[in-house]
Amino acid sequence: MIFEELPTEPIYTLAMDVPSSWLVRPRESLYDLDNIQLTHLLPEDDSVKAVFALDALIIAGHARETGTQSPPRGVQLQLVKAGQSTPIQDTLVVANLGYFQFRVAPGVYGLEIREGRGRQIFAMDSVGGLGWESPSVEEAGNEIAVTSFEGLTLYPRLKRQEGMEGEDVLAEPEGKEPTVLENLSSKYVPSLAGSIAG
Repeated sequence: MIFEELPTEPIYTLAMDVPSSWLVRPRESLYDLDNIQLTHLLPEDDSVKAVFALDALIIAGHARETGTQSPPRGVQLQLVKAGQSTPIQDTLVVANLGYFQFRVAPGVYGLEIREGRGRQIFAMDSVGGLGWESPSVEEAGNEIAVTSFEGLTLYPRLKRQEGMEGEDVLAEPEGKEPTVLENLSSKYVPSLAGSIAG
């Protein structure tokens, strides 16, 4: 696209207006595309040129707990290549509407809860690939497919493991062994405070 006879005094910005599921960024440009000053171009340039590239598509979604419909904040989700177990990307479910996001290329992936406290408390009930009332993992599996440039929106349901009804993913588990730093601070900080006060 070419724009001619623009006034030279204003500061311009050059960006792409793309779908929200695209992650696009400039690949080639001699100038700062957020602060283009036409009066400060190199002598040999009479225009600003830029090449943009589509870096990734976005898988976004809103996770919720089965039953309460509340966001399982702090749960880490991960993507694995279909048929493999090594994670290729992970993300955190935030408290605000249970939002999460992955940046991917087109392909087939498995959606899982990452190993750790999240998996101790929750199990994947549904990956939510077919909307709010998607079938369970037992019925449809945990695979999702990014097959178009429209990205993908998921609505996963997570169910609590038996006996974990009152647990918080972000809280420290009871009976956890203290770290070396916690041991040192509990041993020396009170004595330091006492010597400073005395």
